[in-house]
Amino acid sequence: MGDAALGEEHAAKHWTLKLALIAITLAILSMASTMVGTYKGIGPEDLVALVKGDLEGVEAGVLKYRIVRIAAAIVVGAGLSASGLALQFVLRNPLADPYLLGVSAGAAFGVLLSYLVAQSPNPLLVYMVAFISGLGGFGAVLLVALFMGLTATGLIVAGVSVSYVMAGLSMILISRLIERLPTAYSWLFGTVAYTGPRELVYTLLVVATGLAIIAVLSSQVNTLVLGEDVSKSMGTDPRVLRLTIAIAASLTSSSLVAIAGPVGFLGLAGPWMARLLVGSLFTRALPAAILTGGLLSLSSDTTVRLLASPGEIPLTAVTALYGGPILFYLTVRSGRSL
Repeated sequence: MGDAALGEEHAAKHWTLKLALIAITLAILSMASTMVGTYKGIGPEDLVALVKGDLEGVEAGVLKYRIVRIAAAIVVGAGLSASGLALQFVLRNPLADPYLLGVSAGAAFGVLLSYLVAQSPNPLLVYMVAFISGLGGFGAVLLVALFMGLTATGLIVAGVSVSYVMAGLSMILISRLIERLPTAYSWLFGTVAYTGPRELVYTLLVVATGLAIIAVLSSQVNTLVLGEDVSKSMGTDPRVLRLTIAIAASLTSSSLVAIAGPVGFLGLAGPWMARLLVGSLFTRALPAAILTGGLLSLSSDTTVRLLASPGEIPLTAVTALYGGPILFYLTVRSGRSL
């Protein structure tokens, strides 16, 4: 048995136990994170009182805000990580992430356009604009990719091309918005600090739908590891599968970009952490990616709250600081390289 096979066997060993440990860590961090923030007068007893319905006043408001923020961070990390994993499999590219499909660039352009039209647009309006324009960016990518035969390479080239065009248009808008840019600054660099309960519910519905589609198709995604010819012989149409996964990933990431902006690195690091921990079987790596992405995102946002006073640090900056070294460590420990 070769080194790669030994590494895969080691990663897959006791994978359910590893999932359980990650889930427990995420739960503990979630509870601890409710105590972190600029407002210091909250302890574990307040969380218990809130659950019982006995907590009122400032403490109740702060705790509810933090719970929404914690949930948003977990959903963002889990959704981007799972979508990134699915795209890495169907595009057969280890560096693929959800933003490769033009969603982030499209959403950023739409949000900047809304700030150009309105001085201070309604948060729900910004959410809807980001969601729709993110899907619009993906639509442009899909249209270009169709002319290239909807191949894995075609989707990647189309995604990069459209993203560059949209980024150029966004730069033009930024030059027009230079005086009003501070209001859009936090969103452009990624944050869950301003996510409201209503937007979170909308996003949860979309993300659950997107991840459910990916989960249903997980056994078909596994066949692509063996090559497209083998996948076809097993009854899977790679083109249809690739398109379906791309649509599910774009729906998911567009909704996540709408509430948090383009948070970087989660869609790339989360999937690789999952694969290095539990192996490359997609049906095992998918739940692991959901958990590792959520854990990385929540850890990063908790750090943001610990460091940010009085302002907010971009979430992307912290996800990269955490994810990079962790990913490097796991890769070295596994004896494999990316």
